[in-house]
Amino acid sequence: MNIFFIHWNEDELKEKIKPLLRAGYKVSYHFSQEITANLKDNLPDALIICIDRIPSHGRAYAEWLWGAKKRQHVPIIFCGGQADKIEATRLKFPKAFFCSNENLLTTLKKLK
Repeated sequence: MNIFFIHWNEDELKEKIKPLLRAGYKVSYHFSQEITANLKDNLPDALIICIDRIPSHGRAYAEWLWGAKKRQHVPIIFCGGQADKIEATRLKFPKAFFCSNENLLTTLKKLK
């Protein structure tokens, strides 16, 4: 399964993807606020967006992904985040999956 992981801190991101890599997932990622990730040519099997930092930036990627019917089959998992940010995100993306950072791998396994 090909995963694309978005988090706005490179060091934290690299720690967060370690369990996914150990579990055998192929993980691409993005952390730069200055460069936009290009998902157009190679859609992932799942998009993971950590909302611990700058959740509005992550939601923008989710809006783009699900903004076209041909991309709406790709599941989105939002992980982490403060309660108010999770609720705001849940209101915009009720069909997305939500979990704590600690339960990310368990949530991802449910998608198989």
